[in-house]
Amino acid sequence: MVKFSVGIEEDGEGPSNRVPKRQMAERVFDIGGSGQEESEEDEESGGEEASEREEEASEGAEESEGEEQLEETGAEQGEMSSQTAQDGSISITLADPEVLDCSICYEALSIPVFQCENGHIACSTCCIKIRNRCPSCSTPIGYSRCRAIEKVLESVKVSCQNTKYGCKEAFSYSLKQKHEKACPFVACSCPLPKCYFEGSSEDLSAHFGNVHKYSATCFLYDRLTPITFGVSEKSLILREESDGSLFILHNKVETLGNVITLSRIGPLTERGFFYELIVKSHADASTLRLQSFTKSTPKRVNNPQSLGFLLVPSRFSSSFRQIKMDLRVWCSDRISCHQRPSGA
Repeated sequence: MVKFSVGIEEDGEGPSNRVPKRQMAERVFDIGGSGQEESEEDEESGGEEASEREEEASEGAEESEGEEQLEETGAEQGEMSSQTAQDGSISITLADPEVLDCSICYEALSIPVFQCENGHIACSTCCIKIRNRCPSCSTPIGYSRCRAIEKVLESVKVSCQNTKYGCKEAFSYSLKQKHEKACPFVACSCPLPKCYFEGSSEDLSAHFGNVHKYSATCFLYDRLTPITFGVSEKSLILREESDGSLFILHNKVETLGNVITLSRIGPLTERGFFYELIVKSHADASTLRLQSFTKSTPKRVNNPQSLGFLLVPSRFSSSFRQIKMDLRVWCSDRISCHQRPSGA
């Protein structure tokens, strides 16, 4: 079940200004039956109307009780809840969470929304992908906008799906996909294969430091750190000592040697990191050096995005089939890594 609220705009933008349903109802009739004018009919008809008024008052009381149960408030009959009185919004439960999603890409509808002659709707990007031909009825789509749905999308306010991880943002449903792609509180997964912890970047750092403290090699930003790992080892987890950021040194065995890259666990919107790898040969004075850049990913991936990789030939490994190298990591901007704001 998806819960959202429908608010009344005050600036004239989005949905047109409307009088709340409850306020309109109070203008039409008095819920408690008070203030009603006496009928000028004869006594017989007056008796019938009095009986009808009693029935209407009874029905109004039942409707008011029903509203109280739906809104889950302790307000007395005929009174608005404190939330409604403050911002003019009402709480609604959407039984079908897919009703405001595009039937083609299954993502949240974003404005502009188009409809075909038979009323089937789709987001603008999908209309182009399907060559402006409705997949449901094959009529043209992408030329006529569905203003009604657009007004609903502008009115519906939702919370971020990362609320439980610390995000307090609320936004229009049409902005849901855009926000959640850039949300700094996106759930990050523990890189250890047998651990299923998920949380914000800060929570993950705290979790790893408390539970898996000895499962990572520690290092400091802007300093060369000696690293040793086996030739057949697939990865090595690194943890920065000052802010607890987690990095993964990936090792892929190829015919010519080992392909080594670096990735970081964190929200996609966080700034990337430069890194340097230096490997020296045990047989001669040869040195391999790589300077590259890596982006953050919220989950561990086998093939991380990297602008480069270091190919270490087999002759660079020791007799114990180990690779020894020096690693240095630094931020992609001029701000010191130690002053890097959380969630940025």
